[in-house]
Amino acid sequence: MADSGSDGGYDADVIVIGSGFGGSVSALRLAEKGHRVLVLEAGRRFTPDTLPKNSWHVRRYLWMPRLGCHGIQKITWLGRVVVLSGTAVGGGSVVYANTLYRPLDAFYTDPQWRDITDWRRELEPFFDQAERMLGVNPNPTTTYSDEVFRTVAEEMRVGSTFAAAPVGVFFGRDGSREPGVRVPDPYFGGAGPARTGCVECGECMSGCRRGAKNTL
Repeated sequence: MADSGSDGGYDADVIVIGSGFGGSVSALRLAEKGHRVLVLEAGRRFTPDTLPKNSWHVRRYLWMPRLGCHGIQKITWLGRVVVLSGTAVGGGSVVYANTLYRPLDAFYTDPQWRDITDWRRELEPFFDQAERMLGVNPNPTTTYSDEVFRTVAEEMRVGSTFAAAPVGVFFGRDGSREPGVRVPDPYFGGAGPARTGCVECGECMSGCRRGAKNTL
């Protein structure tokens, strides 16, 4: 972008489109290297008071500007594929279901790329870092539906595949459960925002209004 008050220079070295998982991390790393970074985001910065209370709060939940909806969830139809993406500061991290799985073995051994490199060794450090930054831990809550899944898995003799979902949610300090308790940043030595223990309200996909879900 040209600076009208300069002699033809630019007021940003790099322009990043979107502030979600890819955009926010790219902007951070570029800024850490001393580059002047401009982030462009279609959506606004939502607060606990402006996030939709649920997905039925259409004007704040869906992104359909022509219909007067300027929410967090954009739905794009591409032929036979439907793409769900976020439109807010934080992008898809605001509206995703906070499940953060690592690839299964089949991913690493796919014949299309398995011979290029040792993908598990290459990617492991980055998965470790992403999990640390996003505060990944197993969901400590087991519901009736979970028990049904466990029972079915055992009946199919694949009981070992049942496990709690890895989620990017703050439940409490040191592995404890502290629902509704607000504490100073527990992840980055106090440099990040305060967090509040998850109260299991189920509003993860319409934007966490309590500060338990770890977004960007």
